[in-house]
Amino acid sequence: MLRSLAANLDPRCRVEVHAVDDGIDPADKAKVEASLTDRVTLRWVEPCRSELGALPTWGRMPTTTYQKLTMGEWLPADAEKAIWLDCDLLVLHDIAPLWHTNFGDRQVFAVPDQRVPFVSSRFGVAAYRELGLAPEAKYFNAGVLLIDVARWRKDDVAGRAIHYLKTYRDKVFFWDQEALNAVLAGQWGELDSGWNRHPTIDYLLGRDTAPKERRTADEVSYDVRIAHFSGNLKPWNCPGSSPYYTLYFQYLDQTAWTGWRPARTCTGTMLQAYEASRLRRLVYPAEQWASHLVRTFTRSHDGKRETA
Repeated sequence: MLRSLAANLDPRCRVEVHAVDDGIDPADKAKVEASLTDRVTLRWVEPCRSELGALPTWGRMPTTTYQKLTMGEWLPADAEKAIWLDCDLLVLHDIAPLWHTNFGDRQVFAVPDQRVPFVSSRFGVAAYRELGLAPEAKYFNAGVLLIDVARWRKDDVAGRAIHYLKTYRDKVFFWDQEALNAVLAGQWGELDSGWNRHPTIDYLLGRDTAPKERRTADEVSYDVRIAHFSGNLKPWNCPGSSPYYTLYFQYLDQTAWTGWRPARTCTGTMLQAYEASRLRRLVYPAEQWASHLVRTFTRSHDGKRETA
């Protein structure tokens, strides 16, 4: 993600990156640092752990995901705005235009979620009725955020989000993302969808941004400014046929991990075929149902698993 950000950055710009280090191997940190250009300044951040261990998790997600909420604590005191970027992204466009977005009266800018359109949708804000939110209120994906950090601190977004997570812990589905949608409903502005595009979901919903007949990395959709590898299938754990997977490895080969590829396995080969197949479009609702089952049987808080 950082390498692609640096490669597409306006030559007149510099970026100061604050990366949360929640147990990253020192050798891997050294590789990350060696992979960046001199226009990217990287600072490793010690995570805040005070209240986060008591928050709900399930499946593959650790409590690290909640560090997003506490950015007001670990960003420099003089930081007034920031762009949050998840690590499973490719930044395919200069982010300077995103940085220069006028906040107006909005506290956060984000892209509406491609899978969860409204707070009342499945996987949306589970307690939207209790909170008095309008069912048609839009729901955003929190993988890419432009944030007014000064207002984030002033309005205690972290404290309010953590309160939501503790109050409705048995209902929460998408962790920090759900909490932010709960407390920022009506206060966020909408970015163009190109700033957080999910190629896999586009394909599953019949809106593929890179049709099968266009397989080269140079022919990915021009309006995808940031590609988001959301979900369980990632380029680094499962081979894929999407041109965005090809792009991912092109950028990887510009880093200290050049030449690395995931091991070829029978399971990986089957998942690769499934990932781009018409069959997956048909059974996608079953994947969502399976997510509910995984949540039911792996839900935890305080670091302890709950039994269903």
